[in-house]
Amino acid sequence: MATAPVPEASREASWRDAWVGALDAVELDVDATERLIEKLNHDDAEIDDLPLRGRDWVVPRLPVPLPAELADRARLLAQRQLDVSERLAHALVQTRAQLRAMTKLDRPEPPPVFVDQAM
Repeated sequence: MATAPVPEASREASWRDAWVGALDAVELDVDATERLIEKLNHDDAEIDDLPLRGRDWVVPRLPVPLPAELADRARLLAQRQLDVSERLAHALVQTRAQLRAMTKLDRPEPPPVFVDQAM
């Protein structure tokens, strides 16, 4: 049994919708990461309040090429991703430095040792 051909307009709409959906998903991830960085920068942020559990990223299967009208949005989003990744890298470096400093400060003094010796 043969299937009916998909009209060109419908195919273009689904092609564009697939790209819009993929860009929306990336934008939501970037937004969530920016919120996480903001929370990390506040001294009163509790670790339990931070959205640390993410989901695994799956490469979307998208029809190619990217629709021309979405190119600017994709470029801006790629730049935001780069900016966020740089901010995350900076936050990790700061955290590592703070942890190193804390290990130097929190070293407990060795307990006193008493030797019982008959005189």
